[in-house]
Amino acid sequence: MNFGNQNRYKPIKSFLKLIRWKNLVIVAVTQYMVRIFLVFGLPFHWKTDLHFHLLVFTTVLIAAAGYIINDYFDIKIDRINKPHRVWIGKIISRRNALLIHQVFSSAGVILAFPIGWKAVLINVFSVGLLWFYASGFKKKPFIGNLVVALLTALVIAEIALIYDPGNRLIYMYAVFAFFINLIREIIKDMEDIQGDELHGAKTLPILYGIHKTKNLLYLLMAAFLVSMFFFMYKVADIKIRLFSGILLSLWAILLVFIMRADRKTHFSRLSDLCKWTILAGLVSVILFRLG
Repeated sequence: MNFGNQNRYKPIKSFLKLIRWKNLVIVAVTQYMVRIFLVFGLPFHWKTDLHFHLLVFTTVLIAAAGYIINDYFDIKIDRINKPHRVWIGKIISRRNALLIHQVFSSAGVILAFPIGWKAVLINVFSVGLLWFYASGFKKKPFIGNLVVALLTALVIAEIALIYDPGNRLIYMYAVFAFFINLIREIIKDMEDIQGDELHGAKTLPILYGIHKTKNLLYLLMAAFLVSMFFFMYKVADIKIRLFSGILLSLWAILLVFIMRADRKTHFSRLSDLCKWTILAGLVSVILFRLG
């Protein structure tokens, strides 16, 4: 074995894990799927689509910067909750991590200017919110969860805001992304309650316990169902009703798992189930174009 080559590439691999490259691919794929299947269709027009490619690139840059600054502020907690995923301070110095965050965030804002003022405002808002989230909001009950869900929904909603303001279907997907990610973030707090409590975090499970936090999840799931019925009422489209039916089935499965969960391994599986629900939502985007 050539251990020299392995050590040479270790910093690169660690950096890719730090910025959650798989999540960044999902972000980019999501935006392109919305562009192809819900807005412009095919084929791509590389010259006229230059602004859209820039939009995706800036979104990925800002998301990567968000992951970096989040880990920067969370080193102590992650050493307990996820010791195998601590990169800053081991492979990448704290100083370099902060510098990369600043470069990525600045580039994400500057490159948005050719797209238009809406993109610039959205990116400035996202950069600021990610910083406040990592530096303090995430330790506050519910507010941190809300910020993550809002930024995730914005990845989808910004396409409608910039290119197609009247597209209710995109907003429907954004609402779906908001609720499923809000629920997943709260579930992750339930999973990480031990490490969070040791470092003074004031998450919902710590302040109110698992049982009351579950009750909040039930209320959020009910609120999502109400929003789905609202969209079904506003847009009389068989595709939306089909999408809503798929989500109702997934929601029912998720509800059963939440009711039964009472230990760390259960909450970890619930988090994975939320990921699969998100994936199902992405796949359904294709069905709208093919249907």
